[in-house]
Parts: sequence; structure tokens; C-alpha cells
Amino acid sequence: MLSSKEVMQLEDFLGMEQSTVKTLNYFANTIQCSQTKQLFQQMAQKNQQHCQTMSKHLNAGQKLQ
Repeated sequence: MLSSKEVMQLEDFLGMEQSTVKTLNYFANTIQCSQTKQLFQQMAQKNQQHCQTMSKHLNAGQKLQ
């Protein structure tokens, strides 16, 4: 079971991950070099996966309270 403090920390972390995804996608869309563009796209996808994982854990934790 997650405490309210743990839920808040997960929510903060999730917000940071979402911000990172937006930033990485922005850079991917503005960079001309195809290799660098691909790198930013891959990093954005990985961070998006982190967001989805965190959301699952956060939703599960909130249901337990």
C-alpha cells in the first residue's frame, strides 16, 4: 500500500517524465540531423514507456488506499 506522500512523489515523478517526453519530442522535431533526430525519438519513446509504467503503479497505489 502506498502512503499519501509516496503517491505525491510518484505524481511529481510522472510529471517530470511527461515534461521530458515533450522536450525530447520538441528537439526531435526541430533537429535536422537524421541520426540525432532518431536518437531523440528513441529517448522520447523510452520515457513514454516510463510514464505508462508509473501511471499503472500510481493508479494501483491509489486504489489500495
